Amino acid sequence: MDTMQRLTAHMRNRPVELKKMKDSGGKIVAHLVGDYVPTELIYASGAVPLGLVHGGDPEAVEAAHRAILRYLCPFSRAQFGYYVLGEQRYYTMFDLLVAPITCQHLRRTADLYNVHTSLPVFRLGIPQPYDGELGVKYYTEGLGFLKQRLEQLTGNQITEAKLQEAIALYGRMRDLLKQISELRKSPRPPITTTDFIRLNHAAHIADPQFMVEILDTLYRELSQKEGPKRAAPRILITGPNIALGDYKVLDLIEESGGMVVAEDIAEGVLFYWENVAKNGDPTAALVDRYLNRRTVNCSFIRPNMDRHFDFIIKLAKDFAVDGIVWYQLRMCETWDIESFFLADRMKQKKAPLPMLKLDSEYDIADRGPLKTRIETFIESLKGRS
Repeated sequence: MDTMQRLTAHMRNRPVELKKMKDSGGKIVAHLVGDYVPTELIYASGAVPLGLVHGGDPEAVEAAHRAILRYLCPFSRAQFGYYVLGEQRYYTMFDLLVAPITCQHLRRTADLYNVHTSLPVFRLGIPQPYDGELGVKYYTEGLGFLKQRLEQLTGNQITEAKLQEAIALYGRMRDLLKQISELRKSPRPPITTTDFIRLNHAAHIADPQFMVEILDTLYRELSQKEGPKRAAPRILITGPNIALGDYKVLDLIEESGGMVVAEDIAEGVLFYWENVAKNGDPTAALVDRYLNRRTVNCSFIRPNMDRHFDFIIKLAKDFAVDGIVWYQLRMCETWDIESFFLADRMKQKKAPLPMLKLDSEYDIADRGPLKTRIETFIESLKGRS
């Protein structure tokens, strides 16, 4: 069985493994995306961290309408809709939901679990101004409260030694993901971005020790190979997030003759680009990585735009990108505003990069219009080259 087949088998069996673990007294702590919840802290408590990263399913979005109007983005609605449907087992087996208070949409998702389920929810406060003493103090205190809640849930003390062990494990995972990501700088990337994003999604769900083993083997394999030779425009895809199951735009870009070589999304770059320092006080190291040294902040954070845009421009240069696709979900008003400023920033560059903005409602009916716009964009890039 090759490496990817081993990972596929692990992901297929993961719900059964987690159920057995729960039956033996283990705990599962789920968290919403945005990369503000330190998985190291959850792991050090003896609980299993579980990122809620599924999406792209219109049925899950529709199921949430029994409790909420359609004013939330489709991803946020789906995070509760999966619980309502009961078919996605990860959404019915956790013992605690940690919800970072970032955008109003995910905050309201946490409210839905509070009001309509008996599952406990812990809200982790995120400071809007992150680059000052008050923001650091606020976030540090929040992690202290989270530590206490995890210790109450598991009955285990989170010692410095356990936290350092967790930091080392997740640090290795991030290092490997970044090394695999950078292989896509090649003119013939040995892994597609769709498959790479699947790896990122798996990293939020799989057993972390198994995931590190898989990534280590996969990196060594990919380092020795090249992908097919293609004369295709190189695309960077950016935006708030791409959920597990929401690969429609990635597929359409490939079908239209483009090649995505880099991604700037919550489940990707945000997770692996920066790492936690292994020396010194582990709690301070977590605060430094998850707040101060974030590659990209959520769009509600200030200051944010200049730092985010500088990172996108550098990413585009390092990966030799020909064009940018901004992909977001409807109703995501803060990122919608951000896209306007990025487009304006790109026009001001000496050598501006073309940018296409797309949005979706997780609706199969929008595949045709999306395909038409993507094909036109790819053809325009081919004309430039």
